[in-house]
Amino acid sequence: MRLCVVTSYPPNRARLSEYSKCLIRELSRSQNIDEIHVVADVVGGRKNSVWESPKVQVLRVWRSDDALSILAVIPKIVRLRPDVVHLNLHFQSFGRGRPANFVGISLVRLLRLLGMNVVVTVHNLAEKVDLEKVGVKLNTLNRIGIVLATKILLCANVIVVPVRSYVEHLERVHRCRRTAYIRHGAALRTVERQNMPNSGEKKVLMFGHMAPHKGLPVVLEAFDEMINEGARARLVVAGSDHPNFPGYLERFIRMASPGVEFLGYVPEEDVENLFVSSDVIVLPYLTATGTSGVFHTACSFGKPIVASDLPEIRELVAEGASAVLVQPGDPKALNLAIRGLLDDPDRCLELGRRNLAYASRETWDSIAAEYEHVYGALGKIRTRA
Repeated sequence: MRLCVVTSYPPNRARLSEYSKCLIRELSRSQNIDEIHVVADVVGGRKNSVWESPKVQVLRVWRSDDALSILAVIPKIVRLRPDVVHLNLHFQSFGRGRPANFVGISLVRLLRLLGMNVVVTVHNLAEKVDLEKVGVKLNTLNRIGIVLATKILLCANVIVVPVRSYVEHLERVHRCRRTAYIRHGAALRTVERQNMPNSGEKKVLMFGHMAPHKGLPVVLEAFDEMINEGARARLVVAGSDHPNFPGYLERFIRMASPGVEFLGYVPEEDVENLFVSSDVIVLPYLTATGTSGVFHTACSFGKPIVASDLPEIRELVAEGASAVLVQPGDPKALNLAIRGLLDDPDRCLELGRRNLAYASRETWDSIAAEYEHVYGALGKIRTRA
């Protein structure tokens, strides 16, 4: 089988590039997949292609916020003639602006009109996100665009979602029966001390690409309360600005209180030590834009989590993960939850063990196998739009 994946891809950050890297690495190990062509976003302004491995070719074709370059994906895929095209996206995968994202989503329909088998992984549904918290105004134009974009996505042969309730939403609201639920995926860790608490000063970690909906001001206020109450703790904020929100972190770094450390972007090889050395992982999101990759990473390291009580997070807990859930946007509740864990090492260990067990059930090789099953069912026939 010859597979083509349209996605953002490292070294570019955010916009699901880390997800695509993990998935493609596992898919390339399958004996049933002969080639994977990754039609990715440009790095450093240069369009080029390189064989990342004997099976995986990365073609830098499109630029974020450049609708014309996104349309250039079509002739590139036509020349590749894949058995299946997989688009890995959410509603802001192709940049900050509406035109680029609408054109990017429209690739689903255009490829179907060309008779190709199309799988689309939709990491969030705009109808399920508090859009104002992610910087999208709920004006008439945006409402119309969301409806049209959703209808276009439903043209795919199969719509994969990483949140089980999204399947129910698509079936109930849109009468779509071509959905598949495939969990996010987590790395299988072998670090023996991964879920052991630290002695002495405790470390609270907030990790990810920072944006307004991530709740950074909430955790900063909660941490200030902790310090004023005499807690011996340090807050580490690790991650750079989300590409859709450049410069977001600057004012928080300037105003940071003692005991708060901003690390910026953390290279992949340093992520393990960062998580292993942390006592509690905090996810103070104001709204969820799909499932949380950071939540799954924390689980893979066997770490206790404090997270906002959002439907997507509650679903992970219902499926076997663990987290202390707090009201979104409430620094006082966040402070109490973090302090409660830092003062209870036994509970931290128990929550960490449960998260480690959860992560072991959703390793990337098992996720790739589920995708391979979806591809295989489509790859046997050439369908018409």
